[in-house]
Amino acid sequence: MKKYIKSIILSALSISLLTGCQTELDTFNENPNNPIVTTPSLLLAAMEVSTFSTHTSGLIRNAGIFTQQLAGTNVGQMGPIARYIVSENDVTNEWNNVYGTTLMSGHLLTRDFAADYPYYNGIGQVLTALNLGYATDMWGDVPYDEAFRAEEGIKAPKYNTQEEIYTRLQSILDEAIVNLQKPAASNLSVPKTDDFIFAGDTQKWIKIAYVLKARYALRLSQVDTGAAQKALTYINQAALTSNANDANAFFPGTANGWNQWYAFNNGNRENYLKVGKYFVDALKNSADPRLKFSIGLDANEDYTGNAAEDQETLSTSYIGDAYALQDTPVGMVTFAEAKFIEAEAKFRLGQNAQPALEAAVAASVLKVTKTPATPAFLASATATVDLANIIKQKYLALFLTMEPYNDYRRTGFPALIPNALSNTKTIPVRLPTPDQERQYNANATVVSNVTSKIWWDKD
Repeated sequence: MKKYIKSIILSALSISLLTGCQTELDTFNENPNNPIVTTPSLLLAAMEVSTFSTHTSGLIRNAGIFTQQLAGTNVGQMGPIARYIVSENDVTNEWNNVYGTTLMSGHLLTRDFAADYPYYNGIGQVLTALNLGYATDMWGDVPYDEAFRAEEGIKAPKYNTQEEIYTRLQSILDEAIVNLQKPAASNLSVPKTDDFIFAGDTQKWIKIAYVLKARYALRLSQVDTGAAQKALTYINQAALTSNANDANAFFPGTANGWNQWYAFNNGNRENYLKVGKYFVDALKNSADPRLKFSIGLDANEDYTGNAAEDQETLSTSYIGDAYALQDTPVGMVTFAEAKFIEAEAKFRLGQNAQPALEAAVAASVLKVTKTPATPAFLASATATVDLANIIKQKYLALFLTMEPYNDYRRTGFPALIPNALSNTKTIPVRLPTPDQERQYNANATVVSNVTSKIWWDKD
C-alpha cells in the first residue's frame, strides 16, 4: 500500500502526468525506513490531475471518433479505432488511470479523512462520481463495492451491475452535498489552491454535484420513466447561472503541464488525429460562429475534416485554439450542459424548452468564442425545438466531452452513418474489458464485443 500511495502522491505533485497521451504510474521499491504520509490535500490534487488526464485523453478520443467529431488516421494508433477495431490492450491505461489513481485516491479520502475533512471528502466524492460515471458508461458493469479492499483480502473484486452503479452514483453525490454543506468549522483545514478547479468554493462544487445528478438521471431515459422529472428537479437545485460555474480541466501551460489535446498533436503524434467531416460540416452549414475557434485551419487555410471512411488524408484540420492551446481549459461539467439537460427534460415533459435551449447555445458560443452569439444565430439554431435538434445542438456544444457519445447511444441522434469500411460496420457502443481484468480477476464481467450494448442503452 505504501508503494501505491507514493505513486499517487508523486503523480499529483508532478503535472508531467498531463504531457503524454497515456498515463502510467511510477513504481517504487518499498523502504520501511521511509514511510509515506498521505494528506487530504495531496489526495485531492491527485484526483484532479488524473481527472484532467482522463477527460482529455483516450476515453474521450475514442468517444469523439465514434461520434465523428474526431477522426483517426493510419499514421498511428487512432487508425484502427476509426475502423472500430478496439482491443482489450488498447484500454488498459485508461482503466488504470480511472481506478489506479482517481478512484483509489477518492477511496482513501473517504476511508481516512472523512470525519475531519468533510470538504476534501465532499469534493473527492464529486470527482469519484464523475470518474465512476466515465467507467460505467464505457465498460458497463464495473467493480466498486469490493474495489480497493485488497487489505481485507479481496483481491478479485466482484463487479457491480451498471444498474447498481447508477444507484451508487446518486448516493455518492448525495453524500458529497451533505459534506459540502457542513460548516467550515467542522474541518481541520479546507481546500484552497490545492483545488485546481474551484479553489475550495464549496457552493460551486454543490452546483456541480447537482448537475451530475441530473446528467445521470437523464442518462436513464430509456429505462426510467421518471428520468426527465428527476433531471429537471436536480437542475433546478443546481441553479447554475453562467459559465463562471463551469468545472474545467486545468492546464498550467508549462512544458510539464500542457493541455493534452495540444500535447497529443505537438509531441510525436502529429497527424494521428483529425477532426471529423460530419462535425465540421455541421458547423459550416449553419454558419456557426464557433467554427474557427473549435476547428484549426487545414493545409489550404480552410476548415475540413475526415469522413468516417478516410484514414489517409492528412491535410485536414485539427482541433482549434478554443480547446487545444498549451493552457486552454476544457469543460468537464458546464453551465451549457446544464441548460441542455433542462431543455431535454422540459421537452420530454411537454413544457416550453425553447428558453433553456437558447440559453444553452448562447452559453456555449460565449465560452468558445468569448463573444456573445448574435440574436439571428440563436434564433436559427433554436428555431426547431424537438429532441433531434436539442441533441444536435448539444453535440455541437459539448465537443471533446463524452456526453455526445452517451447521447448518441441513448437517443440515436445525431443520425450518424457508420464507417462502411470498418471492422463491424456498426458504431461501437462500448469498450472491451481490459486484458488485465480478464486475466487476473476471476470475478470480472468480461465483454469483448464492442457492439454489445450496455444496460441503459435500449435502442
